[in-house]
Amino acid sequence: MTKNSQPPIECGYCHRTFQRRRPNGRIPKYCSARCRSASYRGRNAPSPRHDYDADVERLSRALLGKTQALHHAATHRTVDLPLDVVERCVALRRELEDFTVVAVCQARGDGATVPQLAKIMYIAPSTVRANFTAEKADKALAGRAARGPARPPCRPAALQGDSRPTRIRKKRVLLPGDPGYALSRALSHLRRGKPDLTVQEIATWSAVSPSYVYRILSGERAPTWEVTRAFACACDADPDDLVFLWNQARGITLAPMDIPTYGQAVRTLQAALRGLCLAASAPDAAALAQRASASLTQRTAEALLAPDPPPPHALRWPVVNALTTALGGDTHAIEQLHRRIDELTTHTALPAEGFG
Repeated sequence: MTKNSQPPIECGYCHRTFQRRRPNGRIPKYCSARCRSASYRGRNAPSPRHDYDADVERLSRALLGKTQALHHAATHRTVDLPLDVVERCVALRRELEDFTVVAVCQARGDGATVPQLAKIMYIAPSTVRANFTAEKADKALAGRAARGPARPPCRPAALQGDSRPTRIRKKRVLLPGDPGYALSRALSHLRRGKPDLTVQEIATWSAVSPSYVYRILSGERAPTWEVTRAFACACDADPDDLVFLWNQARGITLAPMDIPTYGQAVRTLQAALRGLCLAASAPDAAALAQRASASLTQRTAEALLAPDPPPPHALRWPVVNALTTALGGDTHAIEQLHRRIDELTTHTALPAEGFG
């Protein structure tokens, strides 16, 4: 190799070696304009359809949650947080920008053309090609994973310039037997069962602030049923299992006419027992049978806590009472639900499995 000769260069597309034509300037990456254009088209081609389906679904849920959180902040405005609504608007706009990039890539993977996208987005086709590429979508998804959930302000804006110490009010701790204690315990158990689910994500699902979620878990606030249901859905739990505990926290007692059928009465009792099981940190059936009286066996405990209807012998009051006591529940409240089953049994034929 002579002094002025240049080493061969490997083309970034066809991987063939070539010599640069000019000794000065930027080192070329491709051997020809055709390879450069082919590499550019491959780099900006949309990914297959299945690559972005899950991302679009996940981003749509996050967008819905931030929209609900913005609505909650706007309708329950706090004077000490004048920037709260604006901050949520900024977060919502960022969420919408990420969603739009990924949705456009999904549409291109489904066969939508650049002119079609440019027409409905009221932008030039060159803008679609430049700003809504697979590379931009992957960058947006990576950025979301890196920055994590947004953090609320540490102190209200009205107190940022105040150097005086803040008076801390002593909070009352709920004790067993207090209204709302069992509900807060059940929600705390659901939260612990999802270690990858952050409080910010639960707040987004429930359309409340993260601090309000902490107050719910500590028992300082009694959530509405909409918030309780959203909390359960965020933790992949059945909201029906929390109805009994929520009624207890609110001091609501179901009237007999609210449970018109035998099957509904059995389902209501089972859901109430499952709620008590959540409040007791979900002990297994074997442990419940050991701590209960002889009338409760592991099999009957499993039958009562299962989603399917239990056999008639598992619905006898001594068995239900033993399970309620083992779970630390209110036997009087459970007895009211069981009494409704007895009332409907006298007017309804027993299920077929109850005979022999």
